[in-house]
Amino acid sequence: MAFYPVAPLPDTHSRQVAQTIRMPSTALLTIDSEDRYSGYSVARSLPTSPYNFSINKMESLMPGFMTRIGVSEVVFPWTVPNINIKTRSINFVYSRSGSFVTVATIGLPVGFYTPAQLATLMQNAIIQTVQPSIDISGFTFQYGQTIRDASNVILAGDIPAFTYATNVITDTIYFTPMVPNTTNYPYSDQTKQLFDVLGFTTAQLPSTAYPQGKSKGNGIYTLCQAIRYVDLVCNQLTNSQSQKDQTSQTVARDMLCRIYLGSGSGDGQSTIEPGQSTFCPPGCAPMVIYRNFTMPKQIQWIPNQNIPGYLQFQVYDDAGDLLDASLTIPGGMGIGSTSGPVVGQASDWSMTMLVSEV
Repeated sequence: MAFYPVAPLPDTHSRQVAQTIRMPSTALLTIDSEDRYSGYSVARSLPTSPYNFSINKMESLMPGFMTRIGVSEVVFPWTVPNINIKTRSINFVYSRSGSFVTVATIGLPVGFYTPAQLATLMQNAIIQTVQPSIDISGFTFQYGQTIRDASNVILAGDIPAFTYATNVITDTIYFTPMVPNTTNYPYSDQTKQLFDVLGFTTAQLPSTAYPQGKSKGNGIYTLCQAIRYVDLVCNQLTNSQSQKDQTSQTVARDMLCRIYLGSGSGDGQSTIEPGQSTFCPPGCAPMVIYRNFTMPKQIQWIPNQNIPGYLQFQVYDDAGDLLDASLTIPGGMGIGSTSGPVVGQASDWSMTMLVSEV
């Protein structure tokens, strides 16, 4: 007797047939930047950067039974100041009736500053620089203020932008960025400066109509963030992926994950107005960033290849530079700086990766 396959009858009850799905088995690969030291005696005597380090073990970290690697958690303490060696300098020209002119470069102290604190710091620095020549005690530099036109009509109120005014009709001022790739500013044109952190544009530069500058002005909206995100990179873990990562940045690197500054909760709301002194956007104060990636990047891995005992981890900022570059003071900057790393500004971070067998 012959038997012929019979197609299943259609489901007339409009319901789905249940299907059992078993989650793939995984293992944990945990990384702590503090493990770059063999012991605390070495850490105390020879401190190195947690943003460019290597893990060295005598044996492989994991045998090659896995096919995928994904970052599931990252704990990243943020201790890189928004006013750092790259964002502390700006040029300005102040004049009174075109007769007394002060041309100067100011270098702000490295540190964390809220927008209100940064406004006060800028105001005091400019007054102290110009005061020996002329009295400009009425000069103001503020954040989150009301913008008015020449007729004193309110154009915008309590905006997240800086405003400045000489408050003397014959006084003028304008700001210019540092010239990149020079002795006073040895960084490329892709580097964010204090000029940019303050939200300044070409409107702050002299023009044909105002060759001596203007008596008042304002920048565009800014949250005073020097760095908005960082990329975690480990070439030894990403060299097996066939599809390479790409980015809108000039230089693309295969990365483990990207960490954006902020709460990460998805709300992104603040009950504090920009005009209040306590307004503090992410990056303007130290914080601990915790990310639990619900959809981690799945990195391809060759099953017959072990995870080596040598792994180099690097952290790059949103300009494509190693995060270390924001914590180093090069010599000869002409603003009273000394060379060498800024002690105590780098913090250890940790990461959890899921290693899947299927």
